[in-house]
Amino acid sequence: MLRIVSWNINGIRSPLQGVVCQETSNSTSMAMRRILDELDADIVCLQETKVTRDVLTEPLAIVEGYNSYFSFSRSRSGYSGVATFCKDSATPVAAEEGLSGLFATQNPDVGCYGNTDEFTQEELRALDSEGRALLTQHKIRTWKGKERTLTLINVYCPHADPGKPERLTFKMRFYRLLQIRAEALLAAGSHVIILGDLNTAHRRIDHCDAVNLVRVPLVSGPLPDCDSIHSASQCVLGPRGSFFCE
Repeated sequence: MLRIVSWNINGIRSPLQGVVCQETSNSTSMAMRRILDELDADIVCLQETKVTRDVLTEPLAIVEGYNSYFSFSRSRSGYSGVATFCKDSATPVAAEEGLSGLFATQNPDVGCYGNTDEFTQEELRALDSEGRALLTQHKIRTWKGKERTLTLINVYCPHADPGKPERLTFKMRFYRLLQIRAEALLAAGSHVIILGDLNTAHRRIDHCDAVNLVRVPLVSGPLPDCDSIHSASQCVLGPRGSFFCE
């Protein structure tokens, strides 16, 4: 049994303030270990970490008993970001930052990018430059003892600012790229779990202000038969790995 936890942490250093009593490297690392152990998960996926590579400290990233993977915003400091902590027993066989493959390294990558011809290279780089997606790939065994591949896609999807129409376009294009990548992984035979902060209410009942919730028309990069942010997310949130729209 693989236990996975997802948490919008709203700043990875925030929970440590109530745990760390003294500013030492050892206490920070121990505090992070304590938080992870309390979550009691094999894999912990964090969103909105709000750290960039230059301010991420070693004690925060390197925790005994865990392997950590980070994606940082390249455009703004203290903004966005995702991280995945895996217990040593759940160490991934491959890990990769971003959805497009542009940030893939020489280390074992997840691969399977699908057809992204509808995007320009500039657009792909922009979509991946805010540190919003991190993939880890794991080998698992089914109840029948067969080995299978599982790919986790940890995402912090963009927020659509009503005052900035270009951010709505950005959000929808991010959804589209996420869909293409997930479908490519499924086609290659991997199980896929998309988790994290999708920044979209699945149903009206899931929103804190459902009465005033507005369905915003899709303005660019159309997903098949999707006419709103809500239904666009439905394209990705299909049952048993499928994709559908309302």
